[in-house]
Amino acid sequence: MTPPRLGFIGFGEAASLIANGLVEEGLSGIRAYDISLEDPDRKGLVVERANAAGVELAVSSKDLIASSDLIVAAVTSAVALSVATDAAPHLKEHQIYIDINSVSPDVKKQVGDVVAQSGARFVEVSVMGAVPKFKHRVPLVLCGPAAAEVIAALSPYGMIMEDFGPEFGRAAAFKMFRSIMIKGIEALLLETVLAASEYGIADRVLDSVEDGYPGINWTALATYLIGRTALHGERRAHEMEEVSATLSRLGVDPIMAKATAERIKWGGSWGLRETFGNQAPRHFQDIIDAIHDKQCQT
Repeated sequence: MTPPRLGFIGFGEAASLIANGLVEEGLSGIRAYDISLEDPDRKGLVVERANAAGVELAVSSKDLIASSDLIVAAVTSAVALSVATDAAPHLKEHQIYIDINSVSPDVKKQVGDVVAQSGARFVEVSVMGAVPKFKHRVPLVLCGPAAAEVIAALSPYGMIMEDFGPEFGRAAAFKMFRSIMIKGIEALLLETVLAASEYGIADRVLDSVEDGYPGINWTALATYLIGRTALHGERRAHEMEEVSATLSRLGVDPIMAKATAERIKWGGSWGLRETFGNQAPRHFQDIIDAIHDKQCQT
């Protein structure tokens, strides 16, 4: 099989790590374009990521699309539809546009409609794990008639993909409703240790939880999930707001989703990425201490 010509629109953390993993597996010729290349203050990080991943940067999204068979949109969820709309006039019938953004099933379907008008094919993808942990081997679920073709093209390079059927929206729904549980636990753990730390008993509380729910290292889980809040709280809160809106459209009162979004948004509002950079803290208490420091400064 001829290696696919792969291009990324959006080259943030997730896209750069996936690309780096694919390059390590032997896929050459990967290209990327990111709107930040047009901002002198943000261009440097994109160039740094591209150099580290072994990826060539395109001068525009039009340039990227012209040289790619598979175009992966890896942008922020708020602009997923507008990016697809901008890309559509440049897409050709032989190309497949792949959206891996965390958006609602309705938005995925809208992206699919936009791509279909161009004559290209669309594949919806949901990322079902942490990309920093798994890189290109992060589990993915795909929807769309062309899903099998994407799997055939990329699975030889170590990607873990599941065909979730031809109907658009199912992969997004799968991830969304899983997020109620995962991000709900994230919000609960943050609130728990935030309060328990005031009495110096956070570790003891989590040990007690582990007694009742064995098989999980709750301290490690708290450190990992609260670290995600600290570094990516704004994005993760927005994802839960999307979940909340989807539940409302389904007639399900989003009580837990709303509360989860509020707590994660609060946790991400302290500018902790500036404190920790891109490195997750080694213990959740480091995050709680950083929040306390920020509170004292206000």
